[in-house]
Amino acid sequence: MRKQDGATLAATLLLLLVITLLGITSVQVTHLQEKMSANLQDKELSFVAAESALKAGENWVLSQETEPTVYVTCQAYPCAQQVYENINLATQPSSWWNSRSSQYTLSMDNIATNPRFIIEFLQFVPDSPVVGSSAAKSTGVFYYQVTARGTGATNDSISVLQTTVARRY
Repeated sequence: MRKQDGATLAATLLLLLVITLLGITSVQVTHLQEKMSANLQDKELSFVAAESALKAGENWVLSQETEPTVYVTCQAYPCAQQVYENINLATQPSSWWNSRSSQYTLSMDNIATNPRFIIEFLQFVPDSPVVGSSAAKSTGVFYYQVTARGTGATNDSISVLQTTVARRY
């Protein structure tokens, strides 16, 4: 019998090491894909929540029979507010939103908090300019900006959506 000096053992151990590394890598990749999938689902939940609140804000503006009073500070939401100038609403913390917005109760069990929305008065654009007369108010279009914030299954996933609504009274 010929002496092999352990060459078969060394080759087998090397092959076992390569297979083990492939297995560990595939487990890590699978784990990363699961995390990405969960984060995508969480982001989709926050988007759906924000979209629902945005629709509620739009419907509130469109359902008003008369022009709503514009407030500097709104005491009873929903209401039309003056525009928050120089404020990035997307970066405001939840405490800011809780004190300055309307809560929209959503029947989704898997969201962390109910979405919220803000209605801001942008401007009034008259149909035709009335020169020299301030006695009668002209007809025209009122523009409002609705901004909504929704969370997903955790408060870490946030979506902020914004739209402009035009309304005649």
